[in-house]
Amino acid sequence: MEIKTFIIDAFTDEPFKGNPAGVCLPETALPVETMQYIAAELNLSETAFLLPKDKDHYAIRYFTPTVEVAFCGHATLASAKLLLENAPEIKLTTHHSLQITAAKENTHVKMLFPLYDAIECKVSNELYQAFGITEPVHAAYASELEMLIVEVADKDALHNIHPDFIAAIKAPDKIKELVVTCKSGDEGYDFYSRCFCPWIGINEDPVTGASHSVLAKYWGNAFNKSTLTARQLSKRGGYINMNMLSGTQMEVTSNAVIVFKGTMNI
Repeated sequence: MEIKTFIIDAFTDEPFKGNPAGVCLPETALPVETMQYIAAELNLSETAFLLPKDKDHYAIRYFTPTVEVAFCGHATLASAKLLLENAPEIKLTTHHSLQITAAKENTHVKMLFPLYDAIECKVSNELYQAFGITEPVHAAYASELEMLIVEVADKDALHNIHPDFIAAIKAPDKIKELVVTCKSGDEGYDFYSRCFCPWIGINEDPVTGASHSVLAKYWGNAFNKSTLTARQLSKRGGYINMNMLSGTQMEVTSNAVIVFKGTMNI
């Protein structure tokens, strides 16, 4: 079987920046085991598998190299960028029945993403020590995504995080992602973040769409703003523009670059 396969850098206008995602277009549904093997072979943080359901409507599933996940923002953006080459608007339905629409916005992609609440929580000393966080400002937990948000004082504190991932995994906190964030203090961005996911096989995610489904509401409430611009301060880096439409939904605008296309033979 031949499968059209792409590598697409999401949340960036430049190749080799942003967050690379695999996107596969099999002609028929693949067994879960096969999709997991392909994701491991590509060895990117996430690979999306698209299967047509109707005209401009696709089922989408997401796999890290080790496990299937319910939702992945950058793989969704990457998939939308590819599909919008042949349609003005598309719809994606995840394996958990979440529906996402995407449309062209000049050269960019505009998508509707869900918003999630984060509730104030306690964090173990072991986890803070593993990430070298000595003076957290605030911590909150988004249960739907098993995501912990920790606010730190400033950009320097964010840059100075040097994780011990083995110690992080051993900490008692039951999470899948840790997002460390701060106010930007710089013109052009409202806030910065970094995202760590060693619990699902990704030490640091370059740019994370799903985390902004929580961060948009977190910082929107803090700033009393519905429109926000953010940058993720990983080595590759990337940006995301957010416009909250309601308490449960936001528009996300960014870009992606197709850097590789080929065929996988299985």
